Amino acid sequence: MSSVKYLCIDDQPEDFIQPLLSKLSNCKAGLNFDRMHPQEFESQFERINALAREEQCFGLLIDLRLDQDADLENGNRVYYRGPTLAQELRTRMAEGVLPSFPIVLWSMNDNIVHSYAPDSSSHDLFDAVYAKDDGQNVLGESVALELFWLAAGYQKFNKVFEQGAALVLEGFLGLDEDDRSYLDPRLISFLKGKVVYEMAGKILNTLIRSEGVLVSEIMLAARLGVDIVKSDGSWSQLLSEMNSASYSGIFHEAWPRWWMHRVDAWWAEIVAYKASLRKYSAPERIAIINEKFGLNLVAATPIEDSYSVRYSTVCVATGRPLDPVDGFKVFSPLQDAWQDNRYVSTYAVLQRVKKTEWVLDPLEVERFKQLTDRLKNEKKN
Repeated sequence: MSSVKYLCIDDQPEDFIQPLLSKLSNCKAGLNFDRMHPQEFESQFERINALAREEQCFGLLIDLRLDQDADLENGNRVYYRGPTLAQELRTRMAEGVLPSFPIVLWSMNDNIVHSYAPDSSSHDLFDAVYAKDDGQNVLGESVALELFWLAAGYQKFNKVFEQGAALVLEGFLGLDEDDRSYLDPRLISFLKGKVVYEMAGKILNTLIRSEGVLVSEIMLAARLGVDIVKSDGSWSQLLSEMNSASYSGIFHEAWPRWWMHRVDAWWAEIVAYKASLRKYSAPERIAIINEKFGLNLVAATPIEDSYSVRYSTVCVATGRPLDPVDGFKVFSPLQDAWQDNRYVSTYAVLQRVKKTEWVLDPLEVERFKQLTDRLKNEKKN
């Protein structure tokens, strides 16, 4: 894949938007942007349709609030917002009027928090959401890679659907013949669809962006008991040894992931008695791996000295390895059966670390109350 073009529709001034787009382009060769001010619906669709059919790899980057600033050239202002435009585009894609392409939302963080986040009905319209004023995130290489490979992934989907070929799940996900037996059959049934953007959304949100069947690098490190930073080069060497467990399906270039059932199989091959990872402490896991592959991995230390080091998850607030016994389950309203529960450490709950980003599961509230009551009594005594 050599070139990807995004049309950026944004009503903010050129001197604010263009430097952001230029920095993203510089982060990934072949990633290019066209910029335009919002226009009336039909003329907007004509431009989008022309570019989508002209460019082999195309995507749309739109602002949330398209109705705030008038065009400096002619003073025109539209009276619709990004989600309204995205909904109409998705409808036309489903009807076959428009080819499918990724739609990415970017906006000021305050707009995302106060306008986009509360409106869950619009969340499925976008393949990704970024804050323009979060320079550490938006202007980084990771976001440029995600934009590039989102469009490339859509192109792969489009080719299959245009040829009228049957959707082969194994082909899109990079599965081997024996992998299907390890996957929840409900997941197999769920990952089907007749519209490209529907399939892309399911794979992104159900598999890639959630921990469970696939795991992220930080989750993989936690389950192996590894401190990535302190392990330095040994961590990348270990990932090479575990290449057979890596996800090679669609969008993998921007979102490195590992099949958990393959990780478990890999572990069973290197330990005696085929014991699971969960039965070993982090130092024990590290000792086994270092001896097997001649590495210098360093075991991750617990969030608190008294915490268990039989890690199996990550604290959503601190990002550090955690044994669920030292935390609380986090509320996840749309969790599927094949996705793992999320946990926040007791330390993060008591210290209210990133409190706006998680909510305790209702079934955990009473246990938390018991904990706080006990701590109060201990303090009195």
